[in-house]
Amino acid sequence: MRARWLLNLLLSLIVVALATLAYLRPGLDEAESVKRLSPLSPAQVQRVEIERPEQEPITMVRGVNGWQLTAPINLPANPFRIEPLLQLRRAVSHASFAVDDNGLAQYGLAVPRVKLSLDGEQYAFGDTEPLNGYRYVLVDGTVNLLSDRIHHYLLMSPYDFASLELLSPQSELIELRFNNQVIDDELTLTAWSEAHARRVSRYSEPESDVERLSLVLADGTTLQIDILLHEPEFVLGIVERGVRYHFTEEEGERLMQMRVGGDA
Repeated sequence: MRARWLLNLLLSLIVVALATLAYLRPGLDEAESVKRLSPLSPAQVQRVEIERPEQEPITMVRGVNGWQLTAPINLPANPFRIEPLLQLRRAVSHASFAVDDNGLAQYGLAVPRVKLSLDGEQYAFGDTEPLNGYRYVLVDGTVNLLSDRIHHYLLMSPYDFASLELLSPQSELIELRFNNQVIDDELTLTAWSEAHARRVSRYSEPESDVERLSLVLADGTTLQIDILLHEPEFVLGIVERGVRYHFTEEEGERLMQMRVGGDA
């Protein structure tokens, strides 16, 4: 009986010792073991700037109604394209080392491929190292090796950062005007209010005459839209925004199934 009691006591002591070791073991506390690029939160960022050699800089600003592209074009921005850039603040540095100006060239950082600024925090992107494919990123005079997850976002066109929504959530569509008709049935207004493109591109003048329709909003503004293409994709152009919205052919068919609500 005494032997069994001692065995149970010994096992209990071993369990307590292992639990204590696991709790105190270095490296398990991420806050202490992982080096993040910035102590600041991604959610705090209010201004994003991207600079690339021989290209216009891209600027995006967070406002009351969400993100807005302010340069080189002025359009609502796509928050899902911006979020990966903000997460750079939480990126893990796999290794870091100081380097002087004379040593930057060997990492592709003498003339960086691209620079990103988050509220003034400067990140310069260079080449990738051959072993793991980590990207060399210069921050405050220190070269960091980062997993290469956002570099391709930084090479995108400004139009790739534009919102895919034809109308902002704050807009209220009250009617469409098309072919001398007024269309105001609820299904059509809802379809156009929620229209979501696959991508956005720069507007270019069509080579021939195109169909046009007007979206009339509750605030009194009218948005003129060119129907540039029906197939193999459905493309709408808005001259005043300087952009084209690209939809699938099926989505175009759904949007154009409009009911007549009355004469214009």
